[in-house]
Amino acid sequence: MSDRQSASPSSARSLVGRLDMAFAIAAGLALLAMAIVAFLDVVFRSFNRPVTGAYELTAILVALTVFAALPGVTRRDEHVRAGMLSMLARRKPVLDSGMRWLRRLLLVALFAYLAVTLVRMGQTFHRAGDLAPFIDLPLSWVAWFGAASSVASAICACFSQRGAGAELG
Repeated sequence: MSDRQSASPSSARSLVGRLDMAFAIAAGLALLAMAIVAFLDVVFRSFNRPVTGAYELTAILVALTVFAALPGVTRRDEHVRAGMLSMLARRKPVLDSGMRWLRRLLLVALFAYLAVTLVRMGQTFHRAGDLAPFIDLPLSWVAWFGAASSVASAICACFSQRGAGAELG
């Protein structure tokens, strides 16, 4: 039983690492797609044939990039924050530890709320049949991807370590 308990945090961290990597790959692919759309739009504009819906597609790809990057940022605890309390906490290790756990708890609650909200938004988009006007792309899946990213971010928040980077994998 002790072997199972000691292996559990390691396997959970490994799973979180894989989850982070999957979303990082998605973010990279969305950025690559954005660059390709921008490049093609510029090239075709020189022939008076701009890419139809390039603006909409870029906006969707930006949303996907932000959602996909969120689990990694959360895992490495690199969110933007005010440092006033951090300076005080560095002097008192107990306070630092307490603030770290409070931050994790708040992040999990925030991401859970965001996930539920995005699922509902996706359902609303799906029921209404909302599409991007120029490219006829359903918008519901963007909200659902954001919800999945929020769930992944909540999981990553449980295992976050400030500035840890590569050693988390």
